[in-house]
Amino acid sequence: MARRPAVRITFHAGDSFARIVLVLWSLVCVVSGQELPSSGVNGFSLHPPYFNLAEGTKITATATCGEDENGRAIQDLYCKLVGGPVSGDPSQTIQGQYCDTCTMGDSNRAHPITNAIDGGRGRARPSPAGGRAWT
Repeated sequence: MARRPAVRITFHAGDSFARIVLVLWSLVCVVSGQELPSSGVNGFSLHPPYFNLAEGTKITATATCGEDENGRAIQDLYCKLVGGPVSGDPSQTIQGQYCDTCTMGDSNRAHPITNAIDGGRGRARPSPAGGRAWT
């Protein structure tokens, strides 16, 4: 019975992008098996480490929860799009989704676009109920 080669990768002239992807993929495969101090499956992680490519960059948004089209603070409803049982205040659930209000006028309820890349609280976009311009 003839043996098949394990894996054969052929590059053509000008395939530098493919080579970079292959090197990065190999690195991810190596890093994904890194040992964890006290958790994971048999002490090993099966996932590569998380990182945010956009962290520290400048980004903008055309719509932000709690802010109208003129940049004024308004009170707006948002719901987290997550499934499963909700833990927390039952009065903040609508059809099983955790919901709350946001406004740019209150720093504890503000969700500016910068939250999307700061590695912290996260960003909420306006509800589609605000119209097509907000989706």
